[in-house]
Amino acid sequence: MAHSGSSSRQKNCNACVKSKRRCDKQLPVCGNCTKKGSLCIYGGRVDMRTYSNSAGVPTSVSLVASPPSMSCGDDFMLNDSGFPAAFDTSIGITTSATLEVDSTLESLLDSMAENGFDGTPQRADIPGQGEPMTPMLARKPLSRQDYSKFMAICDDYAPWQLADPSTRIAYGLNVFKSFSTTFARDNSTVYMHRRLYIDDTPRWILQAFSVCVTYENQTPATRGFLLKALHENVNVLKNTASGTSLTPQEKLARVHALVAYQTIRMFDGDISLNQQVDDDMPLLEAWNSELGKIRDNLEEYSELDATELRNRPPESWERWLFAESVRRTYMICASLKTFWDLLKGRRRATELGSWQFVHRWTLSSHLWNATNSFDFFRAWKEKPMWIISAFYFDEFLRTGKGDDVDDFALVFLTMSFGVNEMKMFCYETSGRLLA
Repeated sequence: MAHSGSSSRQKNCNACVKSKRRCDKQLPVCGNCTKKGSLCIYGGRVDMRTYSNSAGVPTSVSLVASPPSMSCGDDFMLNDSGFPAAFDTSIGITTSATLEVDSTLESLLDSMAENGFDGTPQRADIPGQGEPMTPMLARKPLSRQDYSKFMAICDDYAPWQLADPSTRIAYGLNVFKSFSTTFARDNSTVYMHRRLYIDDTPRWILQAFSVCVTYENQTPATRGFLLKALHENVNVLKNTASGTSLTPQEKLARVHALVAYQTIRMFDGDISLNQQVDDDMPLLEAWNSELGKIRDNLEEYSELDATELRNRPPESWERWLFAESVRRTYMICASLKTFWDLLKGRRRATELGSWQFVHRWTLSSHLWNATNSFDFFRAWKEKPMWIISAFYFDEFLRTGKGDDVDDFALVFLTMSFGVNEMKMFCYETSGRLLA
């Protein structure tokens, strides 16, 4: 596909010129930018890309070259941590095509045997029993321009949009409000896998689960006891989970518990609970920073093509779901803090904070929704997956379908493209109906 706009004398893309790499001049995105997840623009122009995914969906993505205004209306300002907002996108829909998978069960089993898989879940592979993970922090600095495509929503933001469920801001609000509900109902969230604590459940998780269940079933007669239980459990968490000699699993569990308490207090409507959120937000940021130190940020996997990725399965299903839960939790905590500052009308300095680094995660409903080791490794061998870097969905837009989208991916795709656009995309590419 050719770029739109006037021609340029510059043949290589801006990113390759700046890094002094040889550019293969592929359109719409060169090979180097595809691997690095970089913004690919030729000649410094605004880049309009149109391409089709494997389902036959032509997708038009507008990438703005210059940083837009950070204003979010008269009453609010989006702080410079930059909550990932949507960029201007239109998605046209045509008849979907079926994704064909060329794989056999025999080759799947052979692959599993080579990797030591015997079909039995191995709890011992979960990091958390005194086994530290290798720090894998992303150190590629980003600028506000890298997030410019997410900022367009702020220009049109007004407080009334929070009451309109079709807006991206209202969608994000409802996602955060639902965390305690889904935890109480499903023993999971978009960032916490339901099998994560099935065999070894830290007491902080049990306490948070009890509070969420009680909160979701409260009555006027029980609300007083509920608030007392919430207050006591938050204090227990802060007093017992602030040590430095915690296992990776314990560090993740304390963040999950505090996020559950924070989201209850954020959206309950009680002004005193709102103040407690502000008091404990620095603690959540500090604990989330500790997660960043043990996070596997998929640097090695981000350089692999689809075939190479399939040939490098994780050591075990349990180890992967722990690592993926860490990656997703880290991003949710950073987003929650930024979203809260947006709702409170706070302004921050120009630094991006935690968003200045590339954050990666795995987009695949087939992997995340697997219920056992066999289904997981079969999905790894046969089903599509994408390593998403810094919210660049280019490759997914070219090849993905609605059935590939897990709930975590749906959150950020919807915040990027829009509520109705994602409903249409999922329905037309795979017949999936979103609520």
